[in-house]
Amino acid sequence: MNKHALYSKILPTTIVGNALEFYDFTLYAIFATTIGRLFFPLDNPTASLIASWGTFAAGFMMRPLGALLFGYLGDKWGRKYALSLTVLLTGVPTLVIGLLPGFEQLGLLAPLILILCRLSQGLCTGGEYNGAAIFALEHFGKLKPGMIGGMITASCVIGSFSATFSGFLIATYGTEEMWRLPFIFGALISFIGFVIRQYMTETPEFTALYKNQKTNSSPLNILYKQYPLSAFLSFAVGALNGALSYTLFGFLNVYLAKYLGVDKALAMKYNLLGLFCFMAFSPVAGYCLDAYGKRRSILFFASLVFIASLPVFFLLQTLTPSLMLWGQALLGVCVASIAGSSHGYMQDLFPTAVRYRGVSINFCLGMALCGGTAPMFLTYLIESLNVSLYAPAFYLMTLAFLFIVSVSLLSKAKDPHHKIGTGFASGDAF
Repeated sequence: MNKHALYSKILPTTIVGNALEFYDFTLYAIFATTIGRLFFPLDNPTASLIASWGTFAAGFMMRPLGALLFGYLGDKWGRKYALSLTVLLTGVPTLVIGLLPGFEQLGLLAPLILILCRLSQGLCTGGEYNGAAIFALEHFGKLKPGMIGGMITASCVIGSFSATFSGFLIATYGTEEMWRLPFIFGALISFIGFVIRQYMTETPEFTALYKNQKTNSSPLNILYKQYPLSAFLSFAVGALNGALSYTLFGFLNVYLAKYLGVDKALAMKYNLLGLFCFMAFSPVAGYCLDAYGKRRSILFFASLVFIASLPVFFLLQTLTPSLMLWGQALLGVCVASIAGSSHGYMQDLFPTAVRYRGVSINFCLGMALCGGTAPMFLTYLIESLNVSLYAPAFYLMTLAFLFIVSVSLLSKAKDPHHKIGTGFASGDAF
């Protein structure tokens, strides 16, 4: 497929499907406070919010299982097959959430169904995010993999940006009961995304393996024995990426409204700037990966997160509008620096035959551990342990420091099992 066809067909279909998926998944975070009150009506509002964040985290716990399931399908039967299923199966639980009666109508059955829906969404998202990037980058080959990966990341932000914007519209112009409408709309566009993906072409790399009957369905323990360092690095990227992303996407609105006293609609308006900076800077971060090398770029970006985390939350706590906007923008750039470069960084950690599972499973494990739990964990720190309002900054700094140490040490290690022609062989993956 020529360069023009890649840019006109493969990249747009990948971006649209990915944006739809993340629109559906992010909606819950946007309406977490309302959902907590309707489905977890506890006497203590904070306990209700933590229960709602716990359900949000439950979706992340399913991501590694989704990565395992769809990674197997993607490595065995094709990237297109797996990605078509993920976008279709996300729409069903999203529609159920939009129509589901609350605790007063269904009792304990309501939160139980809600949790099952979140688990289903998490299952599908576990197979979507990395799978979409792998699909696109296998089509593009060595043609600017960092920047293309950054554009795939930006497409997720388009979905999350749309979800946040819908929350802002309802908070500003609608009533609280209208929170269901974005979920119903999200289900509809997911089904449209399924139709769009039927017109995608399978990747040349996977097609070659399939024709030669070399698609891989080997047990996971073989993958970990052959590529232990690749697995750990994918996990580390997912952990830092997750903590950053869902501090910005999920926790920050609550942080501004609940702890700093900012009006909810205004908090969402501020958050839109952070999301916009994330979206705009993600391809730039990917371009830096192409221009300056993977190891050098990823270490620089992790250092940026470590240095900028405290200033971000200092600026937010000033409650001065202009300074708060700078804080949001800086956080958006920090998130983009890791997320925007992650796909290009991880693409060569595994060979084609096990790439879908190798990247997705380990990335999702890190995302689940440090991303899905971030809003709940930070709320608990501030509310129950009376930790400083700088707790989110300290959390991000700790993860960034551990990431820097891990990549720096592993850059000197050798993986005896890694195959020739991958990132380790070239040395640049580290």
